[in-house]
Amino acid sequence: MLYSAGFEFEYALVTESPDVGAGSFRYLGTFHDFVDLDFDTLQRALADGSGTTDEDLVRGDLGIKSGYWYLEGDERFDADGTFTSMLVKGVEIRTPVCSSTTDAADRLIDLQDDISKRLAHLGLHLGIVGFNPIREAYVLDPPLNEWERRMRAEHREYDHAEVSNLSYGPDINLSFPGLSAEQVVEVTRRLTYYSPFMVPFSFSSPFHAGRAWRGPSKRTYERTWRRVAARCFVTPPAGAEPSMVHLPRIPREEGRIEFKAYDAFLSRDLLLAGAALTLGVCLADDLPELADKPSRDLHQRSATDAFADPEIAAGARDVLAAARRALAGMPEAGHLDCLDQLLSAGRTPADSLLDEYSRTGLMYLPEGLR
Repeated sequence: MLYSAGFEFEYALVTESPDVGAGSFRYLGTFHDFVDLDFDTLQRALADGSGTTDEDLVRGDLGIKSGYWYLEGDERFDADGTFTSMLVKGVEIRTPVCSSTTDAADRLIDLQDDISKRLAHLGLHLGIVGFNPIREAYVLDPPLNEWERRMRAEHREYDHAEVSNLSYGPDINLSFPGLSAEQVVEVTRRLTYYSPFMVPFSFSSPFHAGRAWRGPSKRTYERTWRRVAARCFVTPPAGAEPSMVHLPRIPREEGRIEFKAYDAFLSRDLLLAGAALTLGVCLADDLPELADKPSRDLHQRSATDAFADPEIAAGARDVLAAARRALAGMPEAGHLDCLDQLLSAGRTPADSLLDEYSRTGLMYLPEGLR
C-alpha cells in the first residue's frame, strides 16, 4: 500500500545539568514555559531554519511557521488586531512529506539535532512530556481584549487554549493516493472512535502542578474530548462534522489525515510504533465503528486507568490485532512489537517516566527523542 507520511512533534524547553553528589545521580532540571520563555529571543535564535522554501508546508499568516521548526504557544494581539507576542509553550518540528513513517522519523531526528544546536546557545535543551508538569493552570495574562475575543470566536483553532498551551504531543500525518473524500472522512471517523484504545500506548503525562497525578495521562484527561482526536483535509461531504473535516489550504494537503490524540512519545521506537498503529487502523477493513467526536468517558477512563480498565485493555488488543492484520507483509508491522510488550505488561510509557522521576527527580524526559 502506497502512502505518504509526516510528523509534527511538540517539545518542551528545559535547562538541565547532572548532579552526582551525595552518592546518587539526579538531574538539576528547570522546566520552562510561557512564564519565562521570551518570544523575541527565541524567534531570533530559530530564524532562517531549514524548510523555508518547501512549498508543501502550510504557513501561518504571521511568519512564525515558516520552515521545519517554529515556536508553539498562544498568540496575542493588541486592541487593533496587531500581533504583539506569543506566550511560548515550546517548539514544534514538522517533517517534510516522506514516503514512509521510517523516513519521517529519520528526518525528525535530523531536524531535532539541528534545532538542538541552536537552542544550546541559549542554554536550552529539548524535553519531552505530554503535559506541563509544573503549572496548576494556564491563565491568560493580560486577559483577552475585545478584538481577541471576537477573533477567537470566529477561529475555532484557538478554542481551549487553557489546555493546548499546557499539552505536548505529535500529529501523525498520513495520506493515501486514490481515496475519495468520503473514504478519507470514513477513515478519520474510524480513528476518532478507536482513539481511546490507541492512546495509552503513548501516555507520558503522569504529572501535574509539580507532583504525580492520579493517572498516566493528564493530557488525555483534559484534551481529547474538548478537541478533535483526528481531522482530515478534503472538500467536506454533505453532513460532515465541521471540526473534523477541513478544506485543504494548499494543494498538497488534499486528502491528508491527521491523528492528534497521542501524548508525546518518549522514543523513536515508540513514535514509529504509534505511527504504525495509526497506519494499520487507517487500512483495517475489520474495524467497523465510526464516530464524529471523541468519547469523553472512554478517553478519561483511559487517561486514569489505561490498561487496568478491562474495556480499554480489550479495545487496545482489538486495534493492535487489526493493525497487525492490515499491515501484514509491510515493514511497518514490525514496529508494533513494542506495543505488544506494553500491553502484555499492563504498562504505559508514563510508568517509565515515574520510574525515572523516583531516581532523577525530573518530570520529563531530557535530551529529546533517542
